[in-house]
Amino acid sequence: MYTGLLHLHHWMPFLWLLLMFVVLVQNFLVWKSNNEFTASLARQNKIALILTHIQVTVGLIMLFGFNTDMFSDMGTLMGDAALRFKYVEHPSMMLIGAVLITIGNAKSKRGEDGKSKAKPIVVFFAIALVLMLSRMPWSEFLQGA
Repeated sequence: MYTGLLHLHHWMPFLWLLLMFVVLVQNFLVWKSNNEFTASLARQNKIALILTHIQVTVGLIMLFGFNTDMFSDMGTLMGDAALRFKYVEHPSMMLIGAVLITIGNAKSKRGEDGKSKAKPIVVFFAIALVLMLSRMPWSEFLQGA
């Protein structure tokens, strides 16, 4: 089961990153050029939100479901940069990013027109994307799982 989750957690970000860039560009164009905020765009935003939640959930299952003794020696964990990145920095930043994406999607739903619906998506999704990209394990991400 762990191997399947590991593969899912490794390969899904490729789809997620592509979708995030598409969603950000399309919402930015709606925000800046007063184009129409379509139902299709709202659906893409929701799919990006759902993929984010699935990715974070799989990561948390892998973190807490299969690493039961990881927090037994916090001094060693925090003293080793690689362990700290894997077990503290990466999960924390991904959770913060998921919360920001959720907030942006919720604020977008309350907008009156296309511009007020697209702006929170651009702002919150972009901040989340930057934070999440800063803590992605690029050396592992660009290799096979």
